[in-house]
Amino acid sequence: MITWTTYLLWLGLLLVIYYGVVHLFFRVKGGSILKRKRRVEEKKAADSVLFKEPDGDGGDQNAATMAPVHSLVDELQAFVAQAGKEGMEKAELLTGIKMLLKKYPRTKGSIYQNGITNLVEVIAESQCGIHLSAGELSALWDE
Repeated sequence: MITWTTYLLWLGLLLVIYYGVVHLFFRVKGGSILKRKRRVEEKKAADSVLFKEPDGDGGDQNAATMAPVHSLVDELQAFVAQAGKEGMEKAELLTGIKMLLKKYPRTKGSIYQNGITNLVEVIAESQCGIHLSAGELSALWDE
C-alpha cells in the first residue's frame, strides 16, 4: 500500500528530475536556437545596409531607385553561376564581371559598391571555386 507521503515524495522527485532535464535542454539547445535567430536578424541587418540610400540625397528607397541594383545583382549571380557550370577561367570571369559593372555606371562610387564587391567575391568562390584578391576586386571598378 502506498501512503500519501510516499506518493508526494515520488511526485516531487520526478518533478525535480523533469525540470532539471528541461533546464538542461534549454541551456544547451535553447541557446543554439536563440543564436540561430540572431544570425537571421544579422543577415537582415546586412541586407538593409546594402540596400539603404543615404539620407543626404533626400530620396526615399523605392522600386525605381532599387531596380538597377537588383538587376545588377541578378545578372551577376546568373553570370557567375553559368561561368561555374562552364568552368570559365579567372581572366574570362573578371572580364565578364567588369562588362556587367560597366552596364550600371551609377553603382560605381555609390553606397552599393562595397556590397556588390563582397557579393562578387562570395559568389565567385562558391560557384566557380575562384578566389579573387582585393586588388582584383578593386580593379573590376576601374575603367
